Amino acid sequence: MAIEIGAINADTSVKIGNTTIQSGYIGTNYFYGSQLPILDIYSTSVHHAYSLRKVRTAYTGFCLRIRRTTSTPSITTTTVDLAFDSNNTISLNSAITYVSGTATTATNLGQFCASVVNGYLNPDGVNINQNIFVVTWFDQSGNGKNPTQATAGSQPRLVNAGNLELSGGKVAVRFVKASTNNLTIADTTANINNMSSYWVGAFVSTVTNQIGYSLNTANRFYFPYNNGTNTFAAYNTLATAIQLDAGVNTSRRLYELISPSPLNAAVAQGWTNGVAQGTRAIASFATASITLGTGGTLYYDGYIQEVIGWQTNANRLEKENNINSYWTVY
Repeated sequence: MAIEIGAINADTSVKIGNTTIQSGYIGTNYFYGSQLPILDIYSTSVHHAYSLRKVRTAYTGFCLRIRRTTSTPSITTTTVDLAFDSNNTISLNSAITYVSGTATTATNLGQFCASVVNGYLNPDGVNINQNIFVVTWFDQSGNGKNPTQATAGSQPRLVNAGNLELSGGKVAVRFVKASTNNLTIADTTANINNMSSYWVGAFVSTVTNQIGYSLNTANRFYFPYNNGTNTFAAYNTLATAIQLDAGVNTSRRLYELISPSPLNAAVAQGWTNGVAQGTRAIASFATASITLGTGGTLYYDGYIQEVIGWQTNANRLEKENNINSYWTVY
């Protein structure tokens, strides 16, 4: 019987005969098939998980809660919940479920935003090519940590003039610094001495003082942080920030802040596109909130596609490979 082996830890398939083995061990190396969502493989100690792909097969909830406000023929506001499509991602074919506001007869996102470019017709009789904003990003971890934004002017954007926001050719949520866009939820259950987070997104501008994601406390855990000169992961205090990039790169990045580092249990460490960066001594503090798009008043100008945090540093390389295999960051 033939055994066909792809590259270990690289999201390739392993077959015995014609049967694909989705996961297992060859020696001490763990392999998995690219068809497996990341939380099907690494569910232990996941703390929060926000993504525009479905990251857990068993997750039956929505991806986002979104808002449409029209101006013609009249001013109306409608809020709906947005599901994953048949490819387990977000598209104009993603189904919607009415939540509140003016009723809608649209059944999918394309109809809801009336994107003429993409061939959808709006059944509600409102003006075409709507902007659609994110009210809540639902947590797929099962822990119910759903960051939200009640203020319309501070909600990030999913659809711009009838077309999905994209980064690297894949759907993204656009945060605008000038509009103080952010989503947040109070949370005191994570400790920064045992939190490993993975972030996929891209800066749009290099203007100073931006933060993409934070566990917001006076003793900081946040990244990516742009101080106008370089890009950092702030750990414990700004004085102990870990440099992730020289300069501020507007290409998509997979940034990681792993605490403790799997290479040294005494330190936290940053990674940029799979490359190990600096370290800082471990600190132990409770968190106050989980925030996408800012840390305090340092609002972010760019895209976010995925943020996942685990209260474990296990399987860093395999998690990184799974994320990069889907998002094709590098």
